[in-house]
Amino acid sequence: MSSPGASTTDGSRAVVIGRDLLPAGRVVRILAGLLLVLAAASTVPHLGAFTPALAGQVALAFLLTAVAYTTLAWLLGERLLARVDPWLAAIALVAPATLLLFFLPLSATVGYNLYIGVSLMVQAAIRYGGCEILGIPTLLLRRRYTVYCVFNAADVVERRLRSRARWAAWTLALLTLVVTMALLTLAVIVGGDDGERVLYLLFLVIGFAVNRLLAAVTASGGAA
Repeated sequence: MSSPGASTTDGSRAVVIGRDLLPAGRVVRILAGLLLVLAAASTVPHLGAFTPALAGQVALAFLLTAVAYTTLAWLLGERLLARVDPWLAAIALVAPATLLLFFLPLSATVGYNLYIGVSLMVQAAIRYGGCEILGIPTLLLRRRYTVYCVFNAADVVERRLRSRARWAAWTLALLTLVVTMALLTLAVIVGGDDGERVLYLLFLVIGFAVNRLLAAVTASGGAA
């Protein structure tokens, strides 16, 4: 995942990590989306008695998140997302929500997590392999941007093993999902939802740093 154009061939069509999905990648998104939706639903009892007002707060947070990210994708898509490093694009999208949710009630976090879960399943439906935050905006705007996030690790595994036995690609892609969800769950246990979001953002920052380092090494090797 060193560049937006890194691709392989799927029949007559190019498959780009961070933009397109292969079969195992779709299953990974569906499973992850279902798990996140269930996790968000299991958090609702901690908010107090389930009332129409509480349901409205969660639904409003979900809707506002969808509107915010769709608006950002519409305004910044060609100006930013299509031009910068795919890791940096993800940081620009994730960081504001990570910081803002520290100051909002838990119902906002539940609505946000619900949005991520639904957006992952939308990704699987439309075969968009970028950051899960952009699943719903991609469906609405019909614009695809190459943006890297944590679940792209499964896509890298699947793409590199496509020439081998199919079971190997599927097994390792699903194993990547298990490890990813286990780490995110551990972050929730240790630091709550805030800890999970911070860990996720840290992962993106590390990804960006490694990507820049690899690009610099490649450039220096070519110059030599």
